[in-house]
Amino acid sequence: MGKFLKYLVESLLVCVCVAGMGGCATDGCVDNRSSIPLAQFYSYDAQESALSIDSISIFGIGQPTDSMLLDSAIAVTQVYLPLRIAHDTTQYVIRYDQQGLSLPRYNDTLTFVYRSYPYFASIDCGAMYNFVIDTCRYTRNVLDSVAVTVPEITNKNVESVRIFYTVQSPEPDEE
Repeated sequence: MGKFLKYLVESLLVCVCVAGMGGCATDGCVDNRSSIPLAQFYSYDAQESALSIDSISIFGIGQPTDSMLLDSAIAVTQVYLPLRIAHDTTQYVIRYDQQGLSLPRYNDTLTFVYRSYPYFASIDCGAMYNFVIDTCRYTRNVLDSVAVTVPEITNKNVESVRIFYTVQSPEPDEE
């Protein structure tokens, strides 16, 4: 019986060591650890094709620190719009830096009203806040409309907001 017990103890030790090595993997959490809405720009007339916008700036209203997300950015098709955890609203200003649209009266404002809730992902990834967008309000100075396509914002990298603009085709040259 002594040999059997020794064999059993050694086998258990090997199993514990192998299991312990598997638990010490360094790649632990490979997921995105932030829940941030991804907004994409679209032409209202061609709603399935993304729109590239030039000379656009986006910044937060009432943010305690620097909130400039884009500063005169060129060829922008999408932007991440972080939501504040300690509040139930977040506002952003879209400023158009193109000639003829750079006056403040053409700025548009996006207002997101939402609920946040803590979410425990795993031991490796820890906890994060997810959001549920209840309402999205916006001005229509230059933009046409805004649609929240995925109201529950998790750490998945998916488009959740569509920002639509009416795009005018250039006038044909007269000969």
